Amino acid sequence: MPLRHLCEPVELAAGTNVWAERVTHGPQAPGLDRFPHYHSVAELVIFAHGTGSFWLDGEETPLKTCSLVYVPPMCHHDYAFSPGEKSWVLVQVDADTIEALTQALPELDLARPFYGVPTQAQARQLETLCDLLLDATQSNPQSAIVTRTAELILWAAHATRVTPASAHNRSQKVALPVDRLRPALDALRAQPGREWTLEHMASLCHMSANYFSRRFAEIMGMSLTSYIRVYRLQLAARQLVQGREPIGIIAQNAGFASPAHFAFQFKQRFGLTPRAYRQAGQIRRPPQPIRTIA
Repeated sequence: MPLRHLCEPVELAAGTNVWAERVTHGPQAPGLDRFPHYHSVAELVIFAHGTGSFWLDGEETPLKTCSLVYVPPMCHHDYAFSPGEKSWVLVQVDADTIEALTQALPELDLARPFYGVPTQAQARQLETLCDLLLDATQSNPQSAIVTRTAELILWAAHATRVTPASAHNRSQKVALPVDRLRPALDALRAQPGREWTLEHMASLCHMSANYFSRRFAEIMGMSLTSYIRVYRLQLAARQLVQGREPIGIIAQNAGFASPAHFAFQFKQRFGLTPRAYRQAGQIRRPPQPIRTIA
């Protein structure tokens, strides 16, 4: 698997709140390198086989067979896997569904990541739910049963959570290359519509413009200009579906010079005009979460 960079363009199909897939590598599979990244969807990874490591904000935790990791939207994280057989179920949930579930079930702290080690009974429960979710997402990814099943999986996964130190009796602080860029990334997230310049971004990270530009491209896999454009388009895509603001206002708030320029860039990335994307994403409203009683 090639090295992935920090800005991973994970996008669920318009109108789809959840996606799930099973990933399998055979006994002769090589190891998989670290790929520090974040994305706008929440991610739950349930490991069936294989070993490796998980990083979150520089904190390293060994991954074991029958463990799981939950990462909320826009949270920097990182994986590495040892050579040999490995498999896991990946569940991706859009941020709106996570927010609605958190409001309905405040005891589920889905705004923060967690590491889980299921008991045998919990593992069987998760396996059954994942099989149901995988079948449902393949047959009809927009059906209500998909969202409901994902909610049950998140609830069951949250019950397995442990602290990394207590689970493994050790933790290690690991410096990630992206750490030096975080002041600039955080500033962009706080003010996406601002007219950011290379010089200003570099100054936030206490670097020269030339060095910042070179390091940014090496770490992120794209130039600063491209990164800002991708980030703004992803942000605008979410606002188109979740809100009712006029498209021109969304374009302006995201930092695009004009609605026409925004529409051109948006269609290049998503294959749809902003209006068509909004219509496709609002075919149905996400159902309100069902409160699950333990």
